[in-house]
Amino acid sequence: MQPRLHPLAAPTSSSKARAWVALVLALLGLVTLPAAVEVSRRSTRIGLLDAGYAIPLAFLLGLVALIMARRARDNLRWLRLREGGTGVASAAIILGAVTVCLALTAALSIGFYELVLAYQHSR
Repeated sequence: MQPRLHPLAAPTSSSKARAWVALVLALLGLVTLPAAVEVSRRSTRIGLLDAGYAIPLAFLLGLVALIMARRARDNLRWLRLREGGTGVASAAIILGAVTVCLALTAALSIGFYELVLAYQHSR
């Protein structure tokens, strides 16, 4: 005889898995920029401005994590679970937002640096 599963078992497990994947993506995005800076510091061929190529990757990882985590949290809240699971999704939302903000800040800093260089060369 087959064990009878709860009707919300599949949506619950997929939402919890989505929350964990979002958390991992947010952490990867958060680590991307410092790792790129460290690689540029240790390498003789890669400069600090070359580390800027990691900014779009960090931005995309943070954005995908943010979207996945919000969806997972909303699904878990909609299912009204007593055993939780929304804490991981909430942490992923916070880390995803921080990652997106750091990537945007890094992009703005490189943009302003290039603007200053262009201004200096025009004088």
